Amino acid sequence: MKSKGFATGVWVFGSCPDRFCTKGYKKEVSLEESLDKIASVEGLQGLMMHYPAPLNENNASYVKKELEKRDLKLASCDVDLFSSPEFSWGALMCEKEVRKKAIEMSKKAMDVAEHLGADVMNLWPGQDGFDYPFQINYQAQWDLLVDALSEIASHNPRVKLSLEYKLREPRTHSTIANAGIALFLAQEIAPNVGVTIDLGHSFNVKESPANVVALLDKYGKLFALHLNDNFRDWDDDMAVGSVHFWETLEFIYYLYFSSYEGWLGLDIFPYREDPAAACQFSIEMINYFLEIVQKIDKQKLEEIQKEADALSALRYIKSLL
Repeated sequence: MKSKGFATGVWVFGSCPDRFCTKGYKKEVSLEESLDKIASVEGLQGLMMHYPAPLNENNASYVKKELEKRDLKLASCDVDLFSSPEFSWGALMCEKEVRKKAIEMSKKAMDVAEHLGADVMNLWPGQDGFDYPFQINYQAQWDLLVDALSEIASHNPRVKLSLEYKLREPRTHSTIANAGIALFLAQEIAPNVGVTIDLGHSFNVKESPANVVALLDKYGKLFALHLNDNFRDWDDDMAVGSVHFWETLEFIYYLYFSSYEGWLGLDIFPYREDPAAACQFSIEMINYFLEIVQKIDKQKLEEIQKEADALSALRYIKSLL
């Protein structure tokens, strides 16, 4: 791994609303105030931002100057195809006129990303899926999705289109629900299409995140990371390493020995916690995991793994803590 450093979503420093406290648990702050707070966190160098708000083609040059002023870089532009009611029946899989808008928005997000020096446009099709049995024609909807992603990817091959998968929410069933489906799409569509691992989403779908890293790295399709934690039942977006210590450590181990060259993105939602403190804790935990990983004798561990001796492997790692 040759990471570009730590990045965080600008939303981490927002009002943090949920469906029970729709106005948010914190006071809404301006973009400039958020950037100031992000720049104050030791180790944070990059920023993930949504298109078309707060980042779009009309303010891209201004945002670029504000980032440069604070020695920050745009890590990714994440197209928002989920928060508007017009996408409630789907964005890329919807047969209505809104599908054209979703495709054009995604293309523009790629161009804005490139303008600000980012090489990744993250796409989470959160509204593309279904809620009830017999609700959609699965094959027809799949074809719509593939055609849309193909058109978006071909628009700007210089920018990576990274597909973020999630099991459910806001739909009861998401079409790109797991790493296998995301990888299949990436393999089918174009060289500049890959996958974003959201650590919490991987936990939600009962995957082994380390296994996912190894698989995506094997095929050269690991394009971006959203790091967080949860209790597996819900997408809690908690601080990294706060729940799944062993699995996150294993994830970092396989990431460390991968060919990944992107950002270590913090996608957390500190509803009640101080966002700067939550980011700092997450950075400290990742660095702690990296310190442990660097102590591991890879050859020795692989010899143990040949025997599939779980307890010996865990005892060896435990001895390094």
